[in-house]
Amino acid sequence: MGMPEREVRVAAGRREGDGGLRLSVFAEDTLAVALEGHGERAATLLLSRVQAVRLRDALDELIGALDEESAGTADLAGVWRGLERRQTSRPR
Repeated sequence: MGMPEREVRVAAGRREGDGGLRLSVFAEDTLAVALEGHGERAATLLLSRVQAVRLRDALDELIGALDEESAGTADLAGVWRGLERRQTSRPR
């Protein structure tokens, strides 16, 4: 696909190294979205500017819903602070 003009990486999962999301701008008008995890990579998704804006709007909406749900369940389940809660070892 060529070298990206600009790239942003976002860690994914609860453990370091679980995976990541890579967002790259290609050809000045296309956003490439790639998901990687445990040595595997999904097909890269290409979004037009209009589609990328719709994705941003959808994320804003869903993040708002997470905030609302967290407010209602914080006392019951506790809020995950980025630390692994499972006591089992990482799958190989």
